[in-house]
Amino acid sequence: MKRGSGRKWGRKNRLGPIERDILDELTFGDFLYSTLLSARSNKRFYKLARERATYRYRRKLAIERLKECEYIQERSERLSITGAGRSALGTAVEANRKLLGTRPWDHKWRVAVFDIPEKYASLRKKVRHILKNAGFVKLQHSVWIFPHDCEELVQLIKKESELSQFILYGVLEKIEDEDRLKKLFRLKT
Repeated sequence: MKRGSGRKWGRKNRLGPIERDILDELTFGDFLYSTLLSARSNKRFYKLARERATYRYRRKLAIERLKECEYIQERSERLSITGAGRSALGTAVEANRKLLGTRPWDHKWRVAVFDIPEKYASLRKKVRHILKNAGFVKLQHSVWIFPHDCEELVQLIKKESELSQFILYGVLEKIEDEDRLKKLFRLKT
């Protein structure tokens, strides 16, 4: 409803915290990007902006959930993992490994990708070690794959290493040489 339509801007039209968060996340770059696109591309722009805002909101919820569980703590606007978080990470690694023999495969692949700078080489080595212990298989240098949901583990790794900007998590429905991977993970199709 528009403000000038004769009706008052009522409670129904007030922005809640989620709406404010989404609007806050829309950067000047988003608006510049939309003006550079043709008029027909506005629909696509809004879809991309909504996806980005949704992703940021989900990350925010995940961080709040980790804080509530006391797995991470905030110190002067920086997040760090607690003792309970380290313990949970170890538990998550074990639980992740157990998924291989117990849970039926949903025909989706989970991928962890990282590009960690050389100055963080020791942390990069630690991330590799955790992924390997959790049952991931190395596809390529710094690209690891797993057949079951493991987003919680990857989020814990990101928070523990404080390298979240260098680590990505994704879900794939299909990948080349899938038969080889199915054999490696001993998956039944």
